[in-house]
Amino acid sequence: EKQYRFRTIYGFGDGDIFLLGRKNNRFFVSVKNDTIKEMKQRGFSLIELMVAVGILTLINIMIFASYPEFSQKMALKRTSEEVALIARQAQAYALGIKRPVSGGEDYYGFGIHFDKSDSKSLILFADSDSDKIYDDGELFQEFKIGTGDYVSELQACDSDSCQSVGSGGLDVVYPRATTIASISADGDVCGSCSYARVTIQSPRGNEEKNKKHINIWISGQISVE
Repeated sequence: EKQYRFRTIYGFGDGDIFLLGRKNNRFFVSVKNDTIKEMKQRGFSLIELMVAVGILTLINIMIFASYPEFSQKMALKRTSEEVALIARQAQAYALGIKRPVSGGEDYYGFGIHFDKSDSKSLILFADSDSDKIYDDGELFQEFKIGTGDYVSELQACDSDSCQSVGSGGLDVVYPRATTIASISADGDVCGSCSYARVTIQSPRGNEEKNKKHINIWISGQISVE
């Protein structure tokens, strides 16, 4: 059994301050001389052991009780970052002049389509007719949200305010060889819009702490808040 040597560094009355000698981990402890002798003789009592076990049990309960909330927060953060990455992918495809079909001769702009009626998926599409709106037959790749999170709100925003998007969906399109985006709400191009906002929500509730907002600016910036 490892023995520690106590060296008195200050004495006062019936109590002394001792220094527990360790090379790289020194700390001070105030204890009476007779207390040290008693501890050496009797070791841990049953009550002390029960108190220690109780403290450890309480700590474990607190950790496991908060784990589901922590796990869902991390899932929401991961989902929102993945959605932002898909929007960035559309931008990169347009800037890199990617062909929607291998071996094809045509180059198109790329966009991302959101629809609240299908709140667990989003569509990366090639804007083959250059109308800056998602149409049937333009699907390039569909992404499914694999967690319990979902798209709860779509908004088209100008410099002053944001307007909710209805059943027509929200499209953010990057024309070929440019990072400047075009925003379409409910099937109409929004010339005054400066950014689109996509809200991802956790199934835990409607509180703001259970939401993440993805802002896709026409300038090319994409942020998650």
